[in-house]
Order: sequence, then C-alpha cells, then structure tokens
Amino acid sequence: MKRVALFGVVSAAFLFNANCSQQGPGSTQSSSGGSGGTTTGAGGASGTGGASSGGTTSSGGTSSGGTTSSGGTTGSGGTTDSGGTTSSGGASASGGSNGSGGATNSGGTTGGGGTTTTTRADAAATGGTAGSGGTTGSGGSPGSGGSPGSGGAPGTGGAPGTGGAPGTGGSSAGLTPADVVPDLASGFYWEGTCGGTITVDGHNCPMTGTGSSCPAAGRDIDTTLKVGGTSGTKYTVTIEVRGVVGTRCYQGGTAASTASRKDEDYNNWWYAGGTPYNATGWWNTYELHVSPSTGEASKDVYYFNNASNTPTSGGDCEREASYLVGYTASFKVMGGGSLQFRIHDNNCKAMQNCGSNIDKNSPCAPRTVDLSKMSVQPPTTSPAAKQPPMNSNQWYPQWMWIVATSVTAG
Repeated sequence: MKRVALFGVVSAAFLFNANCSQQGPGSTQSSSGGSGGTTTGAGGASGTGGASSGGTTSSGGTSSGGTTSSGGTTGSGGTTDSGGTTSSGGASASGGSNGSGGATNSGGTTGGGGTTTTTRADAAATGGTAGSGGTTGSGGSPGSGGSPGSGGAPGTGGAPGTGGAPGTGGSSAGLTPADVVPDLASGFYWEGTCGGTITVDGHNCPMTGTGSSCPAAGRDIDTTLKVGGTSGTKYTVTIEVRGVVGTRCYQGGTAASTASRKDEDYNNWWYAGGTPYNATGWWNTYELHVSPSTGEASKDVYYFNNASNTPTSGGDCEREASYLVGYTASFKVMGGGSLQFRIHDNNCKAMQNCGSNIDKNSPCAPRTVDLSKMSVQPPTTSPAAKQPPMNSNQWYPQWMWIVATSVTAG
C-alpha cells in the first residue's frame, strides 16, 4: 500500500498525513510514543526496534519521538503500517510479522519462521520439513521475507524420490539383482574344467570328466541357475563378464562388437541368437540358454566367445589359443525360470589358458585377468581369486567371472 507523508516542524510538533490509516495489532495512539522497546510493535519485535522501525522513518525515537501520530501510534514504529511501512520489512507480506512488529502474527509467532504456512502443497514432501530453512512464506508472516517458494524452496533439500530413492542403484521398482538372479548377483565362476584320462597333446586338456572316452556327440558341461522374481514376469538382466576363453564363431545372430581380435587386450565377444558355425566341428562353445521363452529375437540363446563376424573354418573361429574377454551385456529372463550355462566340445579336448601363442609346442603361458573394476569381487575361496586357476594336474582351464549389475522389469 503506498503512503505519502508530509512533515512540517511547528513548535516541535509533527503533522502526519497518509493515504491509508490501517490499524495494526499494536497499541493505537500509544502514550509512549511508540519508541524503541515500548508498547506493542516496539524495539526488538520483528520488523521493529532497529529493523525498519524503532529508529527509522516514522519509528520510535526518530521523526516521532513520542509525539502525536509518532512512534507507537497508528502508522508508527511497530504498529500496522509502521516500521518500514506496509509491504516493507516487518509489515504485512514482510519479513517479520503480519503487519506488525512483534505483535500477533509477528516474527516467530503465528505465520512466523517455521510455524504456520509450512504445510503448503508445494512445500510439503520436502526433505528437511515442509517449507523449512527459512520456511515457505517465512520470515515471520504469510507471504513474507523469503516469499512462498523461497529459502529452501518447495521440492528442495532432498525431496522424496532423491538421494537413492527407489529405482536407483542399478534396479527399478525396488528390484535388485539378488531378487531375480541371486547366483549372478553374488558372482558366478564359470570354468571349462579340465579332467579325464583321454590322450591330449600341446595346449589341450581333457574334458571327459570322470569318463575315459569321449561320447560320439561330444560332451556338454551344464550348470543351471534359478531365476527368482515373480513367475511369468519378464526382466532384463545386465551382467559384467571378464575372463579368458578360446575362440569360436556363431552365425544367424547379432554380435555386440565388430572389432578385430585383440591378442593382449580385452575383447567383446558377446553374441545374441543364432547357432554355432561349422556344426560338424562344433567345439569350445560357451552358451547361455534361457527358459522359459521370453519371445525375444535371440530365441533365448546367447554366446560368450564369438571371436569373428566372418565365420570360416580355421582362423579366428578355431584358433588354438586363448584370449581375454571383458564386456557388459543384457538379456531377458522370465521370473521363476532358469539359466543354463553350457560348454560343448565335440572331441572332449579343450584349449587351456595358455595365451595367444598358437604353437602347441611352446610353453604354456597362462593369463591373469584384471577383476579390480568388477562390481563384485570373487571370494577368497573362489578359483578366480587365486589366479591363474590351476588344477591338481597342472592344467590351466578357461574361465570367466560373471556378475549381474542390474535388473529391471520388462
């Protein structure tokens, strides 16, 4: 509200004329003159006594000094329309009171800092109490000092949904890898275990297990892990993969990378869908079969060691050597289903972890794998923690360490 004041000095008296004569909650026409520290609205109250009042224009002690219409009277220091005038520091919509300097609705009371008006719709649900930190519409009165939405504005200070709210940390809707694929969440050591008594040479090792001969169709080494979650619900699982494996090629699916083979660095050899190339020489496959069907284009089959995207007999598809792999990949599963990790070898003779030298008569130089950046480290009891893994016959198997990093619905 605008005011016009005309002051004239006539025998030490003041004549005050204003366009508005609103009366505040302070005492009207105070005999004390409304000076600092007297009747309601005096020195020390919000918006008074040194702050836009009591000592300032129209305030107690100056320009008014206890005379008629002076400090403490209507329109004077501390009362309505005083101490900085309406809309000023301490008046209605001001920082300190609802039109007063220390009276009802003043700084710290009704409508004041941290009390009434803190339940605003835009302030509620903030992190650090609704409208706090100089409260919404705070400073002491409705709409005052640090107007609505200020001083720790609504929705700030760590509002719900922030600071690690549901849906963060690599999952959605509160899901964690442990809820759906617990065996991958804790880390899965997958080894092409060397074992058996069939004759091998060079960098090969037997893969007949306890048998002494290789079946006509070769040998499958299967490990099955259970899928949790809600039965019939589809989930996307993201994994980290690191290890050392031999080469193989696949066809009819999609390769994650088209990069050429790296002899000493990590390769991304993930392959979705398709079948092994050269079925008659089908050996050294590292496969994942998801059940039941998710309806994906991959037909629920994935491979871990696709060494080349130009399949041909020999070469990268059937190289007698081992290489480092390191990548992230995603695939779909159904809640309540299963994951079957399979290694297949037609002749039951696996390549050892002997490095990239294809000379079978060269010394075996097993590789170690850097797992330091993996989100889950193998426990001390895991062969992956005692690199390079080696069995009692001093064979160095191919192996991978696989960890699920996130799970989302859909």
